[in-house]
Amino acid sequence: MRALLNRWPAALGVAFAVSRLATDDPQSLSGVLLVLMLATTGYVVIAASVRPGWSWSIVGALVVLVLATRLTSTGPVVELAVMVVIIVAAIVTGLIRRTWTRSDLYRWQPYAAVAFVAISLGALWLSPEAGRVLIAAGLVGHALWDLAHWRRHQVVSRSLSEWCGALDFTLGLGVLVLTLWPGLV
Repeated sequence: MRALLNRWPAALGVAFAVSRLATDDPQSLSGVLLVLMLATTGYVVIAASVRPGWSWSIVGALVVLVLATRLTSTGPVVELAVMVVIIVAAIVTGLIRRTWTRSDLYRWQPYAAVAFVAISLGALWLSPEAGRVLIAAGLVGHALWDLAHWRRHQVVSRSLSEWCGALDFTLGLGVLVLTLWPGLV
């Protein structure tokens, strides 16, 4: 029981992913795409701030922003646009502050953000099935990114990288299974 309590971020991430898989429309791309974009936005904003201790607060603020945008907009395009603007602002902030010149994982944040945004937006140009497969691959890729941060204990808090890794991996794998083998469930 104590081991499970020590892994609360992973348990919470898996629970959130399972609830998304159970409630998300399996034909829709927007739900899983927003998870990948939110993870990407969170990491680059936390990195630009150079405040790993603010990890949960920043992600919480981003979730509130996404929910507020979702309530006031007509679709995910506005939500995606808001996150892209935040990502660009964080990258520019990191450039000005010279955060991206460091020799640790901070150096790779803008490149990772651009790659995950490209995957997310690229998925919109594909068929819904191919788009979901690409987003699933992006989520699994982000889970590996989370693992690198967790192992090195850099950029974001360790609990956030553990939570995000469990969420991304479980959701990515689940989306892949539901997309490629819809009759299984």
